[in-house]
Amino acid sequence: MKTTSTFSISFFTRKSRSIPNELSVYARINVNGKRAEISLKRCVNSSHWDSIKNKGRGNSENIRALNGYLDPVYGKTPVPQTACRRG
Repeated sequence: MKTTSTFSISFFTRKSRSIPNELSVYARINVNGKRAEISLKRCVNSSHWDSIKNKGRGNSENIRALNGYLDPVYGKTPVPQTACRRG
């Protein structure tokens, strides 16, 4: 029997309630249609977030640090193992 599973991860932001023009960064993980959202405990100014690339925009030290944090987070996310066939 062949089983298929889907997996995806994306980064997104939400407006901060306490600080205007600041966005909190989250990761959304989808596995087989079920999703979980995790706060990454990082914030970015709304003008420095690229919603198409889901990364910080610019070349400042803060943005480089944020993007440097997001890349390993994306790479360290556990990936479900594929189904093995018994033969």
